[in-house]
Amino acid sequence: MWPEVVVIARSIKTLILEIVTGSGTSHLREIYLRVVEFRPEVPQHTVRARLSDMSRSESLEEKLNSFGNGFYGPYEENRELCSVVSYPDRGPWGDGSYRGNCSGYLVKVLILRFNCQSVFDPTEGGGTVKDVVAGINHFPRKDIDYEGRDLRLGWDILTGRLPERQFDLVWYHPPYWDIVTYSDDPNDLSNCRSLEEFELKLNRSVERLFQSVKPGGVMAVLIGDKRKDGRYYSLFRSLLSNPNSGELKALIIKLQHKCRSDSVGYHSRNPFLIPIKHEYCLVFRK
Repeated sequence: MWPEVVVIARSIKTLILEIVTGSGTSHLREIYLRVVEFRPEVPQHTVRARLSDMSRSESLEEKLNSFGNGFYGPYEENRELCSVVSYPDRGPWGDGSYRGNCSGYLVKVLILRFNCQSVFDPTEGGGTVKDVVAGINHFPRKDIDYEGRDLRLGWDILTGRLPERQFDLVWYHPPYWDIVTYSDDPNDLSNCRSLEEFELKLNRSVERLFQSVKPGGVMAVLIGDKRKDGRYYSLFRSLLSNPNSGELKALIIKLQHKCRSDSVGYHSRNPFLIPIKHEYCLVFRK
């Protein structure tokens, strides 16, 4: 039986190599159509040029190895997740121009790590989480159920009716206090006039969302810190003492990249104005 398995493995690997390297017009055309479908904003001539480069350079083994341990690219599971993560490339998900949007890599990691079959995003924003779920369903061919809401679409996280079902993962990336104002709605957390008001509404929203988590499921809250008038504020501090948000199972520090404040010369103004280059992902279990 062992020799037969080896033969089958070799034939599959040969087929994969043919597809990756574009051996034959049908394979090349298939790759081209999939890339254009996945990244429609990329000029088609750029896609053709990259495929042409791949078909002419490197050996077959080098081409295969360049794809890593899988062929899903950004949809590979990261089994080495630790308490500090960094994603310089935000990935192909969501609207990158949407203020306050985050990389979809951490969302993807949590979905795969906890084997989530359903995901709820109450603050869709630029659509990152929605795109991540769609990609996982399309490429690794999962069947994850997704539901999303947003204040821009008329749903208020503080008073709106919650979904009638519960989810394996509720991903909550709330607006931060006094950084980016998204609307003039009084229930918009970005409109809070004080830290106390923000903490009150943040905790209320988390408590409501926690009702949408399945028993054994998780709620991930991505939130950063803020500096205002020379003072430093930890925006998530009150969540740690909230008994109605579940059991804190992990706190992941997510490094930030390409921030608007990167060009500000803080040290020349005040040696204590150390740039904030991180956010926190608090993972609560129900």
